[in-house]
This record gives sequence, structure tokens and C-alpha cells, in this order.
Amino acid sequence: MTTKMVNMEFDGKAVSVPEGMTLVDAGAAVGVHIPNLCHIKELRGVGACRMCMVEVEGMKTPVTGCTTRTKEGMKVQTRTPKVEEIRKFVTDLVLSFHPLDCMTCPKAGACDLQRYAADLKIQESSFGRKSFNYELNDKSPFITIDNNYCILCGRCVRVCKEQGTNVLDFMGRGITTKVSTALDKPLHESGCTFCGSCIDACPVNTIMERDRWQHGREWDLEKHESVCTACASGCSVVVSKKDGRIVKVNAKEDNGYICAIGRFGFDSLKSANRVTAPMKKQGGKLVPTTWDDAAKIAGDALRKAGANAGFIASGSLTNEEAFALQSLARDVVGSANIDTPASAYAGGLISALHTVYGDAGVTIASQAELKSADCVVVIGSDASQKKQSLQEVDVMIRRRAQAGAKVIVVNPEKTDIASHQNAIHLQLKEGTDTVLLAGLMSAAIAEGAAAAAKGLDALKKSLVTVDQAASGSGVTAEQIANAAKAYAAAKQPVVVIGTGISANEEASLQALNLAMLRSAGVLPLMLEANSLGAIQMGCVSDREPGHAKVKKAGKGYVDMKSGMKALYIAGNVPDSDFKSDFIIVQTSHLTPLAQKADLVLPMAALYEKQGTIVNTYGMVKAFGQAQSAAGEARDGVEIASDISAAVNKTKALKAKDITAAARKVKAGKPGEGSLQSVVAKAAKPYAVSASVVLKAMNQGMLADSGVFKVIVVKEPALQR
Repeated sequence: MTTKMVNMEFDGKAVSVPEGMTLVDAGAAVGVHIPNLCHIKELRGVGACRMCMVEVEGMKTPVTGCTTRTKEGMKVQTRTPKVEEIRKFVTDLVLSFHPLDCMTCPKAGACDLQRYAADLKIQESSFGRKSFNYELNDKSPFITIDNNYCILCGRCVRVCKEQGTNVLDFMGRGITTKVSTALDKPLHESGCTFCGSCIDACPVNTIMERDRWQHGREWDLEKHESVCTACASGCSVVVSKKDGRIVKVNAKEDNGYICAIGRFGFDSLKSANRVTAPMKKQGGKLVPTTWDDAAKIAGDALRKAGANAGFIASGSLTNEEAFALQSLARDVVGSANIDTPASAYAGGLISALHTVYGDAGVTIASQAELKSADCVVVIGSDASQKKQSLQEVDVMIRRRAQAGAKVIVVNPEKTDIASHQNAIHLQLKEGTDTVLLAGLMSAAIAEGAAAAAKGLDALKKSLVTVDQAASGSGVTAEQIANAAKAYAAAKQPVVVIGTGISANEEASLQALNLAMLRSAGVLPLMLEANSLGAIQMGCVSDREPGHAKVKKAGKGYVDMKSGMKALYIAGNVPDSDFKSDFIIVQTSHLTPLAQKADLVLPMAALYEKQGTIVNTYGMVKAFGQAQSAAGEARDGVEIASDISAAVNKTKALKAKDITAAARKVKAGKPGEGSLQSVVAKAAKPYAVSASVVLKAMNQGMLADSGVFKVIVVKEPALQR
């Protein structure tokens, strides 16, 4: 859907901006800052603080920039004497009940109120000072709330509600109003998911990281842009360091999102279970050794195994590390046995994508498409903040629902998003996805939804009636018809395919058929940070780099779980029951699998390495090293290079060559795609819990992290 652009002026400067955008957001897009304390990008303005007042030609009085929308020919003045007078009065009033301890406040240098006061040359409020003496809410392990600093802008309340957590709200009346949880409970007793969006939203020092005061003021911190690789969302973050070590992590984008693991999980970098040196099994125990010895041991084991060696590349690896591992396997060791854990939980979907779109690649909806979708079909997904699985995807879908988009949820369970007022929940019987989707497509075609795609006639013959779908799935015919009507009427639909069906190829094909019927964007939900990148780099048994088919496929993930001469596992995997004559584990933390290994190689962890990934939106994201690796831990490219030399000096890989080759691998241009006939029938349930898989993959990192204790196991005894 194309956004209509309008021509207007900001302070006499002619600009072109999207129609219907708030003046605050439109100004920011063209480099004009309109002061504000309550506005949040992409959310409906509330006009609470009155700092964003502007004058618009043709209007008698100044208007709020956060509630006024752009239109053709509009002329806006942001710095008139009248506007400046209003802003000065507002700032003066706010400062009358705000502590004046800027010299010692940890938010100094990043406080919006401080900045505006300085711009307006206000050093002291002209009003009588008011002090509330609220008790500091610091009983929770990650976040503190100090209402003495609160300016009641409402940003924290709005982001909390928008994300569906609904923990924070306004309490009290009049001048005694404050932001708190229900019954003033500590955050860890309130249902808080500790995503920390309230921290990023707060313009002052009211809501902050619990230990923020220990790390100095904002100007003491070194900022570093990076990417969180805890899950496939691959959220952009800003890492703050002091004395070379990470002290806090924030979302990069305004109104961006990161979960508790991404924000607070960096404490795992200094956990007791970090692998900081190579270790070999000796006398039934793992003992430290040197890198030279470890490389020789690994080289000997892989050389002896040859074609009977197996390699597993976790989606926690960067593209460069994944490419290095497949080069080590295929080009040096001579083994075709390489795969990624995604094949275990999403093998059906991966195969379906290649079937539909050809061998050149896959079609994936971008984040921008999801942000503008007017109908989101969520099939087999349990993305949830409360379940700590793909939380950012959950937030994105919620934001579309809040904006008026229809959300069609196909899931046997009543998920959180299914309860939204704009959601249609098709609560089907387990294993009846193909039947339900066949009926949904029949009804959608009857409503005029039929793209001119290959295989349409054959598809129509394979479908069932709405009544048949209702009978087979347990969903009423009326619900199916209502969902079909919403889907057919959508101008920009997106189909989200989750792990509930991605293990099954037929169900995945049916979901793709539904998407192609409307030329909808397809968002296949992967779990690991770089699952798509690992596939693109050739870490699958039947594909080379760039999705090219291999002449003869090797063993896949499931087949390699037993009977290999040597097994090399790089990164985090959800299983620990591998059996092999010799097991090599390349990891950052001592996981249960690593404890069983014959050789453990220390790998750089989250925020300790550089490279690229491909997130679940198909977006390539590059990041640099935020802090040095612990002990003797190394980047996976270096490790593969050293081991390749130990296997065969003449075929040794060079780190710089691996990186260069990985960067040249193309995702490919997918074909137009063709509809695939699927027999609509009930099948054995095949749902895979995303939260369980993600926790298993991150178990090493989380084991010694405060996030695990607070979020995952929800320990009640957290009073400190």
C-alpha cells in the first residue's frame, strides 16, 4: 500500500511528508525537532504535556503537534514568540515539583526536561516548590520507580498498555496522582515481563535500571550500536559501556522494543558457567587445555571420521561463522552431513518455501510490511511476552491491532493476542489446520479473493466447503466466514506462520497457499537469531550457500543425533541427547550438552563478536563487537580456520577469505511462486512450543542470569 505524500512547510522550509502523520513525527523525519515530553513515535498523541505547541497558518490559536496531522499545503511555525512563551510556562510549572539534583542525577545528559530547561534558559522554577517524598520502589531486581521525579507524562503507562502487559497505570487523583502498579505491588509481583520499555520511554529519572546509579552519569558511558541475538527478532540495541564492560542495554529505535533477555541478559557474560578456555575430556572430566592441543584433537577426530563426521550449525552463529562451518565440513573434512536445528522444528516450512518459491530463495514479509498491514493472519504461533518467546513479534502484531488492523488467529490455544478486540480467533482442533485453511480459502475466494497465480484451478478442486471445514476443525461456519471476509477485504495482509505448524510440510504449504491467494506477505517465524542466515549460508543437508541444491544430500539434524563417528556442534542447540563416538561442542557457556562433550571450544558470546545475521523478517543486520571476549574465547570463524589447518594444512581456511566469501552469498531472487494442492484432512498434532525451544537454546546463557530467575522460573523470594 503506497503512502500518499503531501507538500507543506516547517518554519518556512518546503518539505514532502506522509499524509496523516503527526506534526511531531513529520518534523523529526525532516530534521525539525518539536519539543515534547509525552509523545511516543507511532502512537496516537494525547496532548498531555503541551510542550509540542505549534502555530499553523489559518488556525486562531496554537495547536498540539502530537495530535495535529499533516495535510497538503499546511504551514507550520515551531519557534514563534507565542509558542516559546507556552513552552517556558510548561517547563517552569513542571520544575516546581521536580527535584533539582541534576549534578548527581544519573539521567543527567539524557534527560529531556533538563535539555528543554537549558534551551529555555530556566535555572529555577518561579513557582513555589512542592515535594511529595514518595518511597522509592526498588524491591524488584531490575527496575526502580522513583515517583518523586515523575512529571506524569504518561509515556510509561501508554507503552505498557500498548504491549498488552498493562502493569503500569495512573493511581490517585489530582496533584497526588502517581504512576504505579495495581495495589502498589513491586514489579516482580505485578505480572511485569521486565521488557524495560518503560525505561526507554521515561524522559526523566523516574523509571531506571536498578543499578544505574552505580555506573555514573550518561556522559560517563561509551555507546555502541549492536544487535541482540537471543532470538530471531534480532532487535537493534544500544550498548553502554564503562571501563570496557557493558553496564546497560537499550532499544535503538524510538518506541523500539527489546525483551528482558536482550536488556538484562548481558549479566550472563560474567556468569560462572562461561567457557573461557578449551577443555578436553580426561578421566571422565573436562579439564583445561591449550588452543593448539584442542585444534589437534579436533582435527584428528574429524580427519578420521571423514564422510562420517557430522556438523550442526546453530542459528546463534553469525553468517560468517555458519559459512565457515559448512566450508570446514564440505571443503576440508569432506562431509555432506551438515544441518541446523531449524530443520527439527521448521523443516516442513523450509521445504514448503522452497517448493512454492523455487530454489532461488524464499519470499519473506519485511518488518515494514508488518508495520503497515491492515490484516494479520497468525497461524500456529505462540509469540508472547509472558511466555518469553518472540516478544517483539507479539508487540508488532499488537500495535497493528491497536491501529485498527484485523488479526485472525488460527490456534488450538487461546493466546494473548486472540483476546484482543480486533482479533478473530479460529480455535480449531489440534491437527486440523489443512482442513480449516482449505475452508477459509473457499470462503475468501467466494468474497473475491483469488490471485492470478499458477495452480489456482487445481487448488480450488482440493479445497473443502466452509461447512466441511467447520465440521472437521470444530470452528463454526460463521467464524470462518467472518475471517474470510476480513482477509478478502484487506489491502495489505500479512500471513505469520509459527512453530505450531512449521514442522509439517502440508500444513505449511496450505498456509502459503492462503498467503498467495491474496499476494500477502509471508512471515515465517524462526526461533534462533540467525536461522534464516544459517540456511542461506548452506548449513542444511540438501542446500549449498545461496539455496542451491546439492547433488547428494547428507544426514540431517535428527539423523545426526546418533551413530556419527564424530559430531561437531557449534552454538546453542535445543537438545542434549546426542550420541557419537566423539563430540565437539563450540559454545560460550557450559551447557548440559557441553558437559557431555569430549572437547569443548570457547566461543565468543552475545555482544562479544562482530558479523551479520538474517533475522526472521529476512533483514540482514550487521553489528560490531561491543566488548572483548572472555578469557580465550574466539570468534567461530577463527576457530574453523584453526581446526581446518589441523585437519588438512593444504586445505586450511583463512579467516579473511571466509568472511569475504560469506558476504558474497546472495539470498536469491525468489520466483513468482505457485499454489500447491494439499489434501485437506485432519492429522496427528505436531505443535512445537516456541518458548520451550527458545529456553532450551538459551539455557547456557540464562543458567546464571538474573533474567532466568525472575522471568523463567519466577522465583518469589526477590526481596533485596
